[in-house]
Amino acid sequence: MRQQFFNGIFIPSQLGKQKTKYFFLLAAFLLLLFVGSLLGCANHKAQTQQLLSKDYQSLSDDNLTLYYYQLEDQIEIVEQKKSHTSISLGLGLGSFGRHSRGSGGVGITTGESKKGVASELRNRRNEVKLELRHRGITP
Repeated sequence: MRQQFFNGIFIPSQLGKQKTKYFFLLAAFLLLLFVGSLLGCANHKAQTQQLLSKDYQSLSDDNLTLYYYQLEDQIEIVEQKKSHTSISLGLGLGSFGRHSRGSGGVGITTGESKKGVASELRNRRNEVKLELRHRGITP
């Protein structure tokens, strides 16, 4: 194995291949995390749309009470998503001829506001609560 002299240290020439291998493993891992988070958001939005599309006035008393608690739970989930903050770290490696460089970056993302979705859910919850009272049921 051939060795190179770099900043006073002997480094095997295979080190570049190892860096590339680890870079692609890291990129694949980050891609999986990204896809997983997208699927989680899609599930959350689908659940919200499903709840808002229900005709609550045609539900039985027991199902209406269950629907009320499902709305409560979904409001809590939406509110938790809003307050989420994440920190991202990015690393990059590259080479051009004999020159190789690395770079990195850090990003902070605060949760996006879900006020519109939460208010729609709260409005529906209030309508369901009025319907429950009209039927003589206390949730």
